[in-house]
Amino acid sequence: MKKVVIVGAGAGGGLVATKLRNKIDRESVEITVIDSYGKTEFQPSFPMVSMGLKKPAEIGVNFENLSKVGIKPMKAKVLSVNGDERIVKTDKGDVAYDDLVLSPGAKIENDKIPQSPNVGHFWDMEHALDLRKKLMSLKEGKIVIGVSSMIYKCPPVPWEMAMLLNDMYTNMGVRNKIEIKVVHWASKPMAMFGPVISNPVTEWLENADIQGNYGFEMDKIDGENRKIISKKGDEEKFDLAIMAPPHSVPDFVKNSENLLSSRGWLDANASTFRPKKYDDIYGLGDAIAPSLGIGMAGVFAHFQADTVASFVLNDIDGIYPPFPYNKVGLCASDMGSTGWISYCDFSGKIRDNSTPFPDCGVLGSGPLFKVAHSIYEKYFLGAIYGGWIR
Repeated sequence: MKKVVIVGAGAGGGLVATKLRNKIDRESVEITVIDSYGKTEFQPSFPMVSMGLKKPAEIGVNFENLSKVGIKPMKAKVLSVNGDERIVKTDKGDVAYDDLVLSPGAKIENDKIPQSPNVGHFWDMEHALDLRKKLMSLKEGKIVIGVSSMIYKCPPVPWEMAMLLNDMYTNMGVRNKIEIKVVHWASKPMAMFGPVISNPVTEWLENADIQGNYGFEMDKIDGENRKIISKKGDEEKFDLAIMAPPHSVPDFVKNSENLLSSRGWLDANASTFRPKKYDDIYGLGDAIAPSLGIGMAGVFAHFQADTVASFVLNDIDGIYPPFPYNKVGLCASDMGSTGWISYCDFSGKIRDNSTPFPDCGVLGSGPLFKVAHSIYEKYFLGAIYGGWIR
């Protein structure tokens, strides 16, 4: 029996597992999913959790449910990968494989953000729930939203969060007492996506009286004195700071030079998703995004999963043709009282990283498009766990 091992139960790994199981019977292939967290969560809804608009149970599924369709879930931390011996070493024991799919996500370095009542974030469930208490207790003052590194999950989210907070505090009747400001390394709101995206977002922020400090690269956060200091020495004071922690490559990848790209992240070819040295290992999701020169977003992992699953299927029985990688990303944004759907084609960006921004467009905006976020949330979880999750 062939053995396929998948590291990560999120948008990339979870989808690969389900696609393989739907194509190949249980007697032919053993599929094991290793995940240290044990849940699949729709991370774009973490901001809604932080504001009490979503409950954790609404946006997450325990990955033990994979066992219902013959996929073996293993809650464990990956310590190393021996690609020559085809062994994944974990804190629960070694796991052998014929094909290995790595979708471990990015490591969120929470220890790099001060543990302070005036500082929080929503880049994982634990901290999103903690931030909820801080947001609800703030009735006046200045909120600063920013990022502590160039690379972070969901590039548009600082501005989405600002719009959501604008809506929340307006509904609470205290918006006139709350200043909302985004500090970011970009030259203007969503500048990395080009003017087609940046210009309308800038207008929405101005209409909502959301301030910005751009070209601001954070050096450190002083939680005690409530100020953010840039690499140039500029300071931004706050009453509450919502800051993305630094994101880094998982330790087991960092410690294996055969898995690392020249950019220090998980190596993956943009056509086959294999690292240079191995033809039986595949990478996808946030851990390969910096290597490809794209942002970290679940929709990229979603489309990468189609291609990776096709290669693994072909490795197993040789009759499945490769599925071409769809390099277009869709974004369904909930921005409080309104929403929008945009897209970006990263083909040119992946082919030539000096390309300033992807080819983007807006499919529509307005109150009706607000529901698109929730629709995609249900589709995301349903695509992995189907109708048997409840």
